[in-house]
Amino acid sequence: MSGKSPLELLNIVPMLPEHREELAADTLDLLRRGCINRTAFILTLVPEGNPPADKAKVLGERFEQFRAALGKTDMPVGILIQATIGHGWVPNTPSEFQRIVLPDGERPYMFCPLDEAFRACIGDAVRRLAALRPDFLMVDDDFRLLTGRDGCFCPLHLARFNREQGTAYDRETLAAALGKDAALAAKYDALLKQSLIELAGVIRRAVDETDPEMPCSFCACSRDMRHAPEIARILAAPGEPLTIRINNARYLNESLRTVPEWLMFTARQIAACPPGSRLLAEPDTFPHNRYSTSAAMMHLQLTCSILEGCRGGKFWLSRSGCWEPESGRLYRDTLARNVRFYQALAELPVEWTGAATVLPETPPLNFPLASRSDSNRTWSTQVLGQMGIPFHFTTSPGGIVTLAGSDCDALSDAQLNELFSRHNCLLDGPAAVAACERGFGPAIGVAAEAWNGKPVTFELTRDGNRIPAAATNDREARFAKLTPLPGTEELSKFYHTSSGVSPEKEYMMPGATFRRIPGGGRIAVIASPVTQYGFAAFSMLNQSRKAQLLEIFERFGGLPWHFPGDDEILLKTGKAEGYEIALLIDLSLDDVPEVRLAGPAEKAASVETLLPDGKWEPAQFVRDGGELRISRALRPLRPLVLRIKLNQ
Repeated sequence: MSGKSPLELLNIVPMLPEHREELAADTLDLLRRGCINRTAFILTLVPEGNPPADKAKVLGERFEQFRAALGKTDMPVGILIQATIGHGWVPNTPSEFQRIVLPDGERPYMFCPLDEAFRACIGDAVRRLAALRPDFLMVDDDFRLLTGRDGCFCPLHLARFNREQGTAYDRETLAAALGKDAALAAKYDALLKQSLIELAGVIRRAVDETDPEMPCSFCACSRDMRHAPEIARILAAPGEPLTIRINNARYLNESLRTVPEWLMFTARQIAACPPGSRLLAEPDTFPHNRYSTSAAMMHLQLTCSILEGCRGGKFWLSRSGCWEPESGRLYRDTLARNVRFYQALAELPVEWTGAATVLPETPPLNFPLASRSDSNRTWSTQVLGQMGIPFHFTTSPGGIVTLAGSDCDALSDAQLNELFSRHNCLLDGPAAVAACERGFGPAIGVAAEAWNGKPVTFELTRDGNRIPAAATNDREARFAKLTPLPGTEELSKFYHTSSGVSPEKEYMMPGATFRRIPGGGRIAVIASPVTQYGFAAFSMLNQSRKAQLLEIFERFGGLPWHFPGDDEILLKTGKAEGYEIALLIDLSLDDVPEVRLAGPAEKAASVETLLPDGKWEPAQFVRDGGELRISRALRPLRPLVLRIKLNQ
């Protein structure tokens, strides 16, 4: 994705009456410095009180005062409808509308979208706020029924479902049945989505009474992405681009090692949105100070989100419940320094290269959540993303494809047949077992089954390197017993020893295999499992395994580049406008004094780095054998973007 249109940099501002002038001055200063180009004030509409307090009146008057404090400005000024259904916070005086009922019978302070009285309350509030003619509206992400909720089983939902389906479920029997019957789950999920769509229609009709062309965007949550596009379309004005803020904040998570997983989390949500959608990232630093999220993490989050396809972000640069301007100063300075850097990234039409993790073309049914989850046990997130081996996520794979764990479950037989017959594929043991269970053993060159025999002690590669066996009791992450079919080559061997001091080793089975597909690609299987980070992961995270992987990828036709050595580096590579593009992130706590890239170094004509001002600066480099050694240091958490020109 790329585009020349300006990024949408939206700042969310609390309405603290005693600090109205300071917040207005701060907002205008952010605009002057280029940090933002639109702002929205927080209006929380979730009902409180019995009868409900007239929040629209109080908050609407406050909005007019804050908007007036900004004075005449070309910046769009809007309203964030920060809560409708509710985030779950319990007020001092609750309202008495029908609450959401969770599968276990709990009744959090969240209201059911089927309650007609609740719909009328929200519709009336939105109607009166729209009459104030804000430049835009945005509905916040409490407008959902899956993430953190797993559906609503209140009397209204149960009665409507039973009426429509001719059934007689109560909460307990329905909750029990949904986990066993995918067809039933799909029907109930459709009702959940429909109830949200109907409430979204109430909101849009209320807006239309004032201005049918008033823009309204939508904030989605990660596990509700299947519902998000239809809800966003209902909320949007006719002809307005579908604008969705995805749910990729890194709340209270400063761990660098989780960045590859977070990238996949981001890519999954982007893939769930229709082509042409305008997607905003979530660089939310909640609770909005640097004890929770560093400015460096905010910068990395926005950098990577833009490169994955987002076209802006929804920021919270001020603490939402108090006036503590020092808490957000470095956030502001970071944005001001890098805003042209972000715009330059957005205008890069990057086509990513390297090893692909395949995402499903349409998000699979993930309801009920208790019985279904997204796996992050992939080659990209757990191995390649730490080793400086380039990876990317795509629904349209080409070149090198990797499959691990349950990846096969999200792909159809037709998709797997296409991958195995025409592409270069790397599978771990559990993925090979899954492929064979679906009849693809001949395609991948082995018969694979879960290993239940004596323990594997170590793996020996053909060059004599010894790789320790994974130690895991996870039944979903076991070794595979590989039986090579004719024409399949053995790349390494598994051995068993009776004790730690035994001089004898017993050959067990292949540790890795390789097969050329007649007239097509190549298939490699590594019998060990890709696991989540932990001690078992070090059967993969070691230099001998990295050497084995690089040999396999070379047999596949080679990688564009990789980072040699044992530095813990995230590397993404791509092509744009006749250049090679590289994103590098140091995931360790060690500084890396220079960038090293192994690849077509002899063809390198120039290397440039993208500066905070959005300009490309030449970087000194030398060709050292098959490596480029570039005079740029890597520091933890600070992304570096390179542009390399190759001679033809």
